[in-house]
Amino acid sequence: MQHTLKYPDGHTLLRNLNKTYPVIQEGKGVYLFDEAGKKYFDASGGALVANLGHGNAELVDAIAEQMKKVAYVNGMQFTSRAMEALSDNLAKKAAPLHLDRVSLLASGSEAVEAAIKFARQLWVDRGYPNKHKLISRTPGYHGNTLYALSASGRPHYKKVYGPLISSVLSVSTPYGYRFPLSNSNDADEILREYHEKGADYYAQELEALIEKEGANTISAFIFETVSGSSTGAWVPPKGYFHKIEALCKKHEILMIADEVLCGSGRTGKFFAAEHYGLKPDILVLGKGLNAGLMPVAAILVKKSDVDTMKSASQGFMHAQTYMQAPSMAATALSVLNYMDQHQVLEKSHAVSEHWLSELKAHLHALPFVGSITGIGHMAGIEFVEDKASKKPFPVAKKFAPKFVQHAQDQGLIVWPNYGQADGVNGDLVILGPSLQMTMSEADECIAKLKTAIQTFQI
Repeated sequence: MQHTLKYPDGHTLLRNLNKTYPVIQEGKGVYLFDEAGKKYFDASGGALVANLGHGNAELVDAIAEQMKKVAYVNGMQFTSRAMEALSDNLAKKAAPLHLDRVSLLASGSEAVEAAIKFARQLWVDRGYPNKHKLISRTPGYHGNTLYALSASGRPHYKKVYGPLISSVLSVSTPYGYRFPLSNSNDADEILREYHEKGADYYAQELEALIEKEGANTISAFIFETVSGSSTGAWVPPKGYFHKIEALCKKHEILMIADEVLCGSGRTGKFFAAEHYGLKPDILVLGKGLNAGLMPVAAILVKKSDVDTMKSASQGFMHAQTYMQAPSMAATALSVLNYMDQHQVLEKSHAVSEHWLSELKAHLHALPFVGSITGIGHMAGIEFVEDKASKKPFPVAKKFAPKFVQHAQDQGLIVWPNYGQADGVNGDLVILGPSLQMTMSEADECIAKLKTAIQTFQI
């Protein structure tokens, strides 16, 4: 039997038509095993999805129990006990954020679209129909459906999809390694300047854009609370969200926190917003909320805003086929219950601190490594052609894709990104292993990554 596939083998429309795909047979914890018997350390949980690792029978059994009862009903016609229990759980977790109403969708992209539409409808229902513009950040990522893609600050997407996407306003994403007010290449100095000057710099940029466009035309500001693959897990500078929140409140602009990647425990707290005292108007979850078991995402909003809709439009006008499906609700609920019952976040802290510290200690001096940053079980490594100048590799060299394939050949799975340095050039990988990764597995991850970097030839 053939244990790999490459186009035109089979009938699956493979994403990369030049890549040879191993056929995965099973997964267990942080490991994947293909049909040929090769073992892979999954250091990114796919696209930072498998927050609880692979092959967790306890989770599968809980989902199966709901599916035996009823897997699907339309959210326009029914609710279910699974959906109500999930909403109660998320509302309790989000009580400090003042978010207490939940809607489920089938992907992060769908949830981002729904969040943007919620914001727009809310302004119409409040009596401000001119507030329709969206501000996002560059570099950034919010999904692959068309409006979510429009909000994603990745200029290279426009080469193909430019005629299809919508106009969205943009400001800079906090990005310490390439912070414009720092000329240093010393990691400690970069961090000092970034945290000392960053909040004012990025807030002033946002305020200037608001004044230019007119606050009366702007609906919402969407951002990744902690940036994902777009910058390599750079956290915002100290005081950033305090200033951003004040600006948005002053100008009556809704804040949409996209935590599809960084939420659901990835940063060490269930909501990344908890690290910064941030209280967004709308919050989006995905990926880790479903732990890779089934496509599930969610938006969380305020009851007071839903009350406004009830008085005006009579309801949230957005609807999709799988919204609030019981099987989806049971999936997310089983993940939350498992995390609570097994104290996953509490137990993950010591491992994540060790892992991040050792990543920096063992990898920073290696060839090509320009920056290492992260929070919780989430880290990014940016590769550069010249460390002294931070000069990125030319995009034509395809450093990140080639490195990711090299690592996979050696039994290590990491997630790539490119273009973050200037919209065209720039290479990094992001890591997001299981929140249940053990201390010895953390060391194994670092050792494999070190070997992959040392043996890679561009």
